[in-house]
Amino acid sequence: MTHAGKGSICIISQYFLPDLNGDVIRLLNLLKVLKDEGFEVTIITAFPHYPSGRIPSQYRWKLFSQEKWDGVRVIRTFILPLPHKGIVNRFLLYTSFSLSAVFAAFLTRKIDITWAFSQKLFSYITGLAFKLIRKTRLVLDLTDVWPEAIVNTGYMKDKGLLFSIVKALMKFFYTVSDRVITLTEFMRKMIISAVSDPLKVVVVPNIAQFSRAETSSKVRKFGNNFIVMYSGNLGPNYDFKTLLRAAQALKDEDVLFVVRGRGEMKGFIVNFIRNTGLKNIYLDERPLSKGELMEYLSSADAFILPMRKCPYPDASFPIKLVDYLTCGKPVLCCASGYIAELLTRYRAGLVVEPGDWKGLADAILTLKERPEMREEMSRNAKRLVTHLFSRSVLHRTLKAAFNFA
Repeated sequence: MTHAGKGSICIISQYFLPDLNGDVIRLLNLLKVLKDEGFEVTIITAFPHYPSGRIPSQYRWKLFSQEKWDGVRVIRTFILPLPHKGIVNRFLLYTSFSLSAVFAAFLTRKIDITWAFSQKLFSYITGLAFKLIRKTRLVLDLTDVWPEAIVNTGYMKDKGLLFSIVKALMKFFYTVSDRVITLTEFMRKMIISAVSDPLKVVVVPNIAQFSRAETSSKVRKFGNNFIVMYSGNLGPNYDFKTLLRAAQALKDEDVLFVVRGRGEMKGFIVNFIRNTGLKNIYLDERPLSKGELMEYLSSADAFILPMRKCPYPDASFPIKLVDYLTCGKPVLCCASGYIAELLTRYRAGLVVEPGDWKGLADAILTLKERPEMREEMSRNAKRLVTHLFSRSVLHRTLKAAFNFA
């Protein structure tokens, strides 16, 4: 296939509905564009398992299951029933899916393109097998640049043997692929340093899981407090200690910190609240429908994005930031690198250094006391989304990504 248009794509993604995380949100947005462009899509995914490791009874004792989702053929394959927690469990989960998914190649029909989507390096192994078995083009999706993004979470050192091995493996997959898709120009620059043909690396940004027109006006769910909200995965790549210490500093102010989501940092958050006796933090783990989530997010006065202090700040780009901006609310951000530069350039939020809980507390009070600043930043957030993260941008960049010469 030499140009974007009708064809068949097989997407390899460890995660798909009913499991929901940033990868699934990105995939759902991309599926809309692919269907609009006339592609026939097959998804190879794991049995539902995220994040608890509990696999629904209808999938137990099976190797494969086939179903339809909104006209898309979905082939589900075996994965170990382990919680998505810790480096050992993660490795076993990623490996079990990548190996079982290889056999799904024999269940697929004609394929023009194999898109190795998630989980990163492990899906690339499966994708290469599809490329060899089914003679397809291979597209890699990089929402995090490995191994640098793993170093940022604390699971790997950047001076060790494992780092060098993963780095070499990533370079190998860049070489054998036909296209590499990533999220930002900064991530693209990191990848280009390891490839011989920089033109094969293209940017297809994340967009919000809902449109700006779908977002509702502010709904008061938490009384008259100033609401600072974090919504998303409670993962180790976010600095919840800084968030919680800022909450501790503001315990006597009319500020409520709402932390919504699930993930392996829940225990740390619960223990901190219990040990300090804080009353200005509300932890909410309930799964929400799209409509419920939109209403929930609308109750925030500002959002918080507490990125960890890390050596490679541009190795990832959290999709939750796009959701926050789409809601048209200021973002309080602990970050450096591209995210900090972006929010500062568009004046869509206030940025402090990672780990600076005092600076974060001061920034929250500044926004609380200056409604005119909040209004200006809200307008700027919407402008930023239109420029960089709109559905029209996604359509244009994805079509270009599949324009093979």
